[in-house]
Amino acid sequence: MNDILMVYPHPTIDSPVKLTPLSILYPGVLWEKQGFSVQYWDERYDSMEMLTDLIKHSNEIAVSAMTGYQCGRAAEILEMAKAIKPSIVTAVGGHHARLLSEQVLNESFVDKIYPEAHYGEDLFPYNGHTKVHFQRTEMQYMTSSGCPHNCSFCCLNEEWRPKDIRQLEYELKTMHEDIGFDAISFSDPNICFGKSHAERIDRIKKIGKITRDIGIKWDGNLRSPYLVPEMVDALEESNCCSIEIGCESGNDWFLKNIIKKGHGIDTIMQAATNIRNSGISIMYSFMSHMPRETPEMLADTLNLIDWIVDADPKARISIYNYAPYPGSKMYDDAINGIGYKKFEPPTTMRGWAELPLMKSPLYWIAGLCFRQDNSRKNFQGDDWKLIEPYIELAKNKWEKRDIEEFPCEEVEELMRRNFK
Repeated sequence: MNDILMVYPHPTIDSPVKLTPLSILYPGVLWEKQGFSVQYWDERYDSMEMLTDLIKHSNEIAVSAMTGYQCGRAAEILEMAKAIKPSIVTAVGGHHARLLSEQVLNESFVDKIYPEAHYGEDLFPYNGHTKVHFQRTEMQYMTSSGCPHNCSFCCLNEEWRPKDIRQLEYELKTMHEDIGFDAISFSDPNICFGKSHAERIDRIKKIGKITRDIGIKWDGNLRSPYLVPEMVDALEESNCCSIEIGCESGNDWFLKNIIKKGHGIDTIMQAATNIRNSGISIMYSFMSHMPRETPEMLADTLNLIDWIVDADPKARISIYNYAPYPGSKMYDDAINGIGYKKFEPPTTMRGWAELPLMKSPLYWIAGLCFRQDNSRKNFQGDDWKLIEPYIELAKNKWEKRDIEEFPCEEVEELMRRNFK
């Protein structure tokens, strides 16, 4: 019998991204270190027959669930586990269980939760047992955890904890020597943090020495104030191929006073100017339809995006529809109806899964206009004819600022069919 079966449900219904399931591997190796026998199952790769067999031979099943679609799949899997083996202990971990502990425990199919923010993130989650979960996925890893910033839409405000560079070097080189890979995504909320540009640049240079030694490219997230010219040079030297910048809004007052990003529009524009000719692919991430955001403020966001694309035609843009995720200051505004249509939060995991979080007509319009590298990758050859009419429609709507309607369901269905 296995003591614990760690399960990673589908995170979305249509995303082609298949990164390493760190959310089950870190806690899994923690339990292994404590002497428990652990098995792992990833719905993106493993069969339902395998899951059924593992449930029969496990004392506990623990799922990792983010708020949204993954919660629904987690619920279905736990109900399935109870039907197959009524005596099995069912558990939920991840941000959803941490932020809505009482609600999750009220589910009839949940026996326990793992409510802490961190389980095993200081350990090395790679061993002979977990190797396959790195080998068959797009490599993902963490060089640090935590985010000390206090953005009002986010629930991740906590101390930044970087891995020691010597430990990171050992772990990356061990994995690379064993399975080989040519690219890696560093999933840190902030890959570098410090009181000065010098400290942050030094951290990137040390990580860069490791990535150059083993000859891999990497991508990650970085705040726009960090992108001074010296940091851009360090990123280039470190084999960085792509960076995502959380811009959120193009309205200076809203960015500083409501989102509380800690900087203004001038910082975003300067970062774009500094990095535009570096050869590093940049994703500028925005949000729309947030509590207290006016139509005029959203118009400023669209205008800033036009400025960025004019300054750097290779810039990539995403605009996510604001999602009222629990645990943030902006969430409180949403449920209280402050500058927002009063949000009635679901009371079940399945209810959270049914919400159309993050996607909107503007999400698809901007994505089809400014992320055509993804479209080219996902619709190759004759398949391009399937998506091309929607791209032309998106361009027309962007130019006219006609952003409230789009055939979203048609595009989503097209994506699902194409990714199967």
